[in-house]
Amino acid sequence: MKLPFMNYLWKLKNIIYSLLKKKTIGARALVIEEEKVLLVKHTYLPSWYMIGGGVDPGKSPIQAVRRELIEEAGIECIGKPTLFGIYHSTSEGRDDYIAIYIVSDFKQKEANSTEIEELKWHSLNELPDNISLGTLKRIKEYKGLIEKTENWWLKCQKRKR
Repeated sequence: MKLPFMNYLWKLKNIIYSLLKKKTIGARALVIEEEKVLLVKHTYLPSWYMIGGGVDPGKSPIQAVRRELIEEAGIECIGKPTLFGIYHSTSEGRDDYIAIYIVSDFKQKEANSTEIEELKWHSLNELPDNISLGTLKRIKEYKGLIEKTENWWLKCQKRKR
């Protein structure tokens, strides 16, 4: 179920943060199992995304990603998530730093989040058309199709073979 009010709150938060020049830290996960990736569609955003969210004050990115995995997808990490990279974005008018983790050792139970409209496993070779650009780029980096970059939105460079 779409929640238009959540979309407005998300946009308002981004406007306030950009006016205050607030730096933010996020944490997201590529949850991988048998050549598939688990993606979410939020109630307030139109595309498919990696699971994740903001890092609360006093918490580390790995604590945040573990929390978000449980809240959004019912994923409990068994092993320690592996840091894939730290990225920088200015797309929302502020400095945003995003830590990306690979999660492949986990157990999953049912999740019940009002934030998530849909949760779905996608083949790494058949990703949905409406996947977010940042998510698509991280998956391409993970597969070795493009070179890793620290910039969230920098144009994709094909890896030299």
